Amino acid sequence: MGTTSGLVTGRGAESARRAGDVRVRRGAYVGRDHWDGLTPDERYLLAVQATASAARGAPLLSHWSAAAVWGLPAVGRPDDRVHITLPEASGGRSKRGVVRHTRAGEVSQRVHAGLLVTSAARTAIDLARVGGLASGLVAADAALRARLATPDELAAEVAPLVARRGARAARAVASLADARSESPGESLSRARMHEHGLPMPRLQHDVYDGRGFVGRVDFWWPELGVAGEFDGRVKYDDADGPDVLWREKVREDRLRALVRAFVRWTWDDAWRGGPMCDALRRAGVH
Repeated sequence: MGTTSGLVTGRGAESARRAGDVRVRRGAYVGRDHWDGLTPDERYLLAVQATASAARGAPLLSHWSAAAVWGLPAVGRPDDRVHITLPEASGGRSKRGVVRHTRAGEVSQRVHAGLLVTSAARTAIDLARVGGLASGLVAADAALRARLATPDELAAEVAPLVARRGARAARAVASLADARSESPGESLSRARMHEHGLPMPRLQHDVYDGRGFVGRVDFWWPELGVAGEFDGRVKYDDADGPDVLWREKVREDRLRALVRAFVRWTWDDAWRGGPMCDALRRAGVH
């Protein structure tokens, strides 16, 4: 019986099936209680592990699947199919549950968590090419922040692309990627700013007044006097308690007294792009 993060394969699979465990992929099961406690991303990673364990040899996991193995955030993943990359001469087609990508030349690859995957830099560039700027930038920022990749490695991945499909988005990712971006929401926001033609801000700017340190804002346009913040959740939730709400209000009041304009937005605003960028334009970011 083989197990990977609760995954049951091989001889134990039939017993798991009879016991009513959840089928992850053909010949791979996981206990229902374990499955119910997983997030969608964790469930997808199990499917990737199951597919890799059932394959002949060691498939080169790529795109969304490599991102899952590296622990990079996946924004815009279209479905739960597993992605692998093969040499152009290998032939074959994608099949149910698996997407086959072909490659020309060598692909930078690593062994991570016991699986063969494209390098973190290559993974981010691949995501930009197939998923767009936001998908690639979210992964690239996270890879830089976790020191899984370097700016030079990103640049090296885009250098040979020239006019190939998705090259424009890939080059933008290599240019914009920044380890100071602290969350997928902040990375998504910068991708939308770029797409809407807004100037790029400074990141993680410390603000002080006569009383000392006020706080750190996610985005700062110094020449415009505009500060911006991405809200990972809705602020001023009654469940936070009066002390937390009051401290946040005092912080924001002090910030607003120091800047020309202060703009907040949510994940939905950033995902749609227009609402966030319209709010920034009204604040003077052109």
